[in-house]
Amino acid sequence: MKKVILLALGFLFTNSNAQNIRMVFPQFAGKSYDFIIFQGDKQKTVVQGTIPQDGKFSLTIPKEYAPYTGMSRWLITNSQEGGGIDMVIPGKDFSVSCPEKEPNDTNITYKGNDQINELNKLYKEQQLILMRHESMLQATKAFSKEDKSYNLFEERYKEQKNFYKNFQDRLSKNSDYAQKFLQIVNLTQGLGPQLEDTEEKNARNIAQYLTQKMDWNALYTSGHWSNIISSWVSIYTQVLNSPFRFVEDFVKISTQISDKNMYADFAGRTAYFLNEQGKDAYISAIAPLVISSGKVINYEGSLALYQKGTVGQTAPDLIVKDSTNTSTVINLKDYASQINYDKTLLLFYASGCGSCENLLQQMPMYYSQIEAKGIHIIAISADKEEKIFKAKAKDFKWKDVYCDYKGIQGENFKNYAVTGTPTLILVDNKGKIELRTAEIKEILAFK
Repeated sequence: MKKVILLALGFLFTNSNAQNIRMVFPQFAGKSYDFIIFQGDKQKTVVQGTIPQDGKFSLTIPKEYAPYTGMSRWLITNSQEGGGIDMVIPGKDFSVSCPEKEPNDTNITYKGNDQINELNKLYKEQQLILMRHESMLQATKAFSKEDKSYNLFEERYKEQKNFYKNFQDRLSKNSDYAQKFLQIVNLTQGLGPQLEDTEEKNARNIAQYLTQKMDWNALYTSGHWSNIISSWVSIYTQVLNSPFRFVEDFVKISTQISDKNMYADFAGRTAYFLNEQGKDAYISAIAPLVISSGKVINYEGSLALYQKGTVGQTAPDLIVKDSTNTSTVINLKDYASQINYDKTLLLFYASGCGSCENLLQQMPMYYSQIEAKGIHIIAISADKEEKIFKAKAKDFKWKDVYCDYKGIQGENFKNYAVTGTPTLILVDNKGKIELRTAEIKEILAFK
């Protein structure tokens, strides 16, 4: 059992309160295991146990998650070889058995379902189309348009594009989870429902699919939730550069998600990835929509970005400690007038963070420009060790550097909803947040 095997499993038994998966694996008697299901970006271990001597046991999905449709993972936990099975759960009970020491597609028996055969067939069909498409694409590049074979290659190239589109349309019409899962996996590889010739066309194609055709319930239980949302955010921030369309599509997706836990996860992941890219303007644009939705109960973690430290809000007071460990409260409005600066730049960083190191190396180069713009810097460190903090801070050109040695769990990080570093927050002399970003160049370009 040396590798994880992807299985599309069917169902045999039903239970009104919970789902049961009948397992028969006699070669693994005495092995302990975990059984995991996916809920957004979380992996939930719902069963832990040891396989009995006869190899017969049941995996039960608790009633709070049943009926569960999506991916699951059964992992051996007390073996050096490891191993396990990734299983598609179709919303009902099923059974699976294997008499061999190394399960594979030929020795595992399923009862009540033939989805595995269909999934393998569809995957092979898609791979053949993609291989032919790539071959014809390379041929059109290798031959000039004047060559007598060029038109044939171009025709076959367009033909494979049509085959791929028709294949994806066929997948979309099938309600089985296996077909939906294949489309989700495609998206993680940058493959949309059509094969496009440019990055921008492909990005628009994928964005349209996610907004109009994605089954968000299927994505929530796929194990690819975070990857897809990260890609979706990047399409708008790095390729399309369209805040207006992003807000429009955020609204469209939000209307498709009724479950409060799922919506909170979606909004939280979206905020996390936007914050990671320093796109606070996007967060500010959708914040009123998230807050007015009534679907979010606790604004914790990345969800706090919708209520704390966003553009237009009053900057929270800073709680800092001096060398004698005495706490001081800094009101940024009063502070700016006291030191006669137009703006205050809060720099949240962590020593050893790659992006932070790059930023801190740039700071001496831009420091005179920052001062010329009337900006005073206050740095807040996420370091947890005094030695590391002081070794880094001693080289800064500015004197206001603070650390409470609590990492991102520190009070200032929480009050400003800083979940990743570096984060730069520009505050005007009235105490209002003007800009939130991860790049110093955006601070210098801000007027």
